[in-house]
Amino acid sequence: MKTIQRKDFQEVGSAVKVHGTKGELKFLLTQSFTIKDWAFLEFRGKPVPFYIEYTKAEFADEIIMKLRGIDGVEQASNFIGKALLMPTKQVKKAKNTDDWNLEGYTMIDKQHGVLGTITSILDNTYQSLALVNFKERELMVPLVEEIVLEIRDKKQEVIVDLPDGLLALN
Repeated sequence: MKTIQRKDFQEVGSAVKVHGTKGELKFLLTQSFTIKDWAFLEFRGKPVPFYIEYTKAEFADEIIMKLRGIDGVEQASNFIGKALLMPTKQVKKAKNTDDWNLEGYTMIDKQHGVLGTITSILDNTYQSLALVNFKERELMVPLVEEIVLEIRDKKQEVIVDLPDGLLALN
């Protein structure tokens, strides 16, 4: 049986605050990585695995994660300041989080269904915008917590809840 070794991991960020009341944690990211099923937090110099129940994109350099077994504010607050580790093979080489790539992912709205494919990401001062091919026109969707509900890397899907009128604005 292979044991988990710290040398097989890279630090990709750290827990900076509790988010909400369900034990979600907000992580400030320093590197881009591929999210799979497990996140690792560093305790006493060793990576400890936690199953990822879901993630929400906040900004290119922030992510909110719900980790199994962390179920409340008080419990989650014990994880503030812990380093987020990922296996080295999941860390994207020589890129920072500004290059977080959702291009090619399908954007799906909670009410309207499939909107289209994300063709590119525009970064501006306040937030990143996803450009989506939507009914033969380009739709700009802000990549913020209030809109992005979930990113499913395995299925290459971004689940959103668009505010009323956004489809008409674009």
